[in-house]
Order: sequence, then structure tokens, then C-alpha cells
Amino acid sequence: MRILRRIPFLFLAVLLLTGCQPRKTGLFSSLDMDKHGMLHGYEIFIVKGGRSAGADLDYYAIVQCADGKVSPPLIGQVVVTSDQVTITLQEQGQPRCPSTTFTGTIGFNELTGRFGDGKELTLPRKDSFWE
Repeated sequence: MRILRRIPFLFLAVLLLTGCQPRKTGLFSSLDMDKHGMLHGYEIFIVKGGRSAGADLDYYAIVQCADGKVSPPLIGQVVVTSDQVTITLQEQGQPRCPSTTFTGTIGFNELTGRFGDGKELTLPRKDSFWE
């Protein structure tokens, strides 16, 4: 019986020692349609991709920005350091995202950050607007 009482404490100790980190990949979206049928918000999908020179993995992002009209999907390279991300987008089409760089923090339930020097965004971890 004493052993059973200690199991939760052992489990908690293991979690504290290993550091519980949110998944680095996922879909984060604030895209929504207003009453006039116009799209507003952002959608960022962070995925893993194989590196051509070796077995390590790189991270990539598929990004869409909307301010009335939605941008074409943009591909970006993602640099992940702990829970911090920096997304550098390739050349943009029209309409454009506010900047070619997004910096933020990945949480268990959301991605927070900003494009360039823009306002702070919170994108919930959820299904795509397009699903």
C-alpha cells in the first residue's frame, strides 16, 4: 500500500526532471469569417521535414494571412529553440502578411507572437479553418 501512495510522487518527479515541453509541430489558427463573408486572421501550420544532407529534421511552416482577403499559402523555414520559434517566409504574393518574419512562443494550447514589429497575436492550437 505504501508503494501505491508513492507512485504519484515518482511520476511527478519524473515530469519535473525531464521537463514537460509542448509539441513543436501543430496547427495554430485565428482565421475567421466576418458577417460580410470576409476572412480575417492568421493560420500557421508547423511541420517537420527531412534535411537533405542528413537524418536530422528541419521544421517548416505553411502560413496564411487574411485581412479581408486571404493570402496564398506561404512556406517558411522555422528555427526552434526550446519553445521559441522564428519563421522566415519566402517571397510573398498578394495579399501579403504583415512581415516576412514571425517570432513567437509555442505553448500547449496556442502559439503567441508577432509578425515583425506588429501587434501580439494569439493563435489557438486547433483544426484548420479550411477543414
